[in-house]
Amino acid sequence: MYAEWILLMNFLMNLVLLKFTATMTYTIIPIWRLILAAFSSAMIAVLFMGNIFMLLVSFILLLGIAFSFKWKIFFEQGKWIVIATLLAGGLLTALQPFLLASPFFAYIFICFGIVCISLTIMRKGWFQKLQQVAQSRYVTTSKVELLDMQLELLTYIDTGNESTEPFSQAPVHFISFKSVQSMLSQEFNERLLAWSETEPYSLTMFSKEVQKRIRIVPITTVQKGTVLVPAFRASITVGDKAYPNHYVVFTKNDARFPQNAQMIAHVFVLTNS
Repeated sequence: MYAEWILLMNFLMNLVLLKFTATMTYTIIPIWRLILAAFSSAMIAVLFMGNIFMLLVSFILLLGIAFSFKWKIFFEQGKWIVIATLLAGGLLTALQPFLLASPFFAYIFICFGIVCISLTIMRKGWFQKLQQVAQSRYVTTSKVELLDMQLELLTYIDTGNESTEPFSQAPVHFISFKSVQSMLSQEFNERLLAWSETEPYSLTMFSKEVQKRIRIVPITTVQKGTVLVPAFRASITVGDKAYPNHYVVFTKNDARFPQNAQMIAHVFVLTNS
């Protein structure tokens, strides 16, 4: 009876390892190949338990049936299988003293749960790291000339920011008000805070001269709603490239920008640099 339970445990672990590897390598495995690979590998591992050569055969079948028997598979997918096996195996070994008292049936599913959770955490951490690396390529510094103020800001060029001023179609950039509040003049700070989104077209808190440089633009929020906000005409300089007559919007209730940036620049900056 124990052989069947060990076979089940190996089968479940192989399923988790294959799904993890497929996710990490952006590969789709047909369900029949997933099950066949996991079962075949588990069967050989149980029948020839302790045999190093057959353990290698089990590994080859696991990869070959699920993905392909091409050489590159053993480097691309194989390395993730090995990494996941070492991580899960090391964690289970460390937790053995706490698990041995459990009934064998419960032991199998506790181990299965531990492996699933640990690999999920690893997958999320890896993709977050990749995202940070990708985002760091779009981080730069920029200078913003607005009214009589000059701001030097850490800038993230967002490929998803395609906001424009409706009439001129000039690019709109977003500045975190909290991160630049100390750089702005006290008067401008007070005027910005006095503006209310419930009356977006009411700009009497700004002087006539400043009002000439303001356009009310519609912005789509994260919640897929649309709000009207004042955008200020400014000159943006990124590197040695200057972009006059762009617009900036100050976000008062902003979450932290990517890479701790102070400004999210329009994709125009990337495609026209």
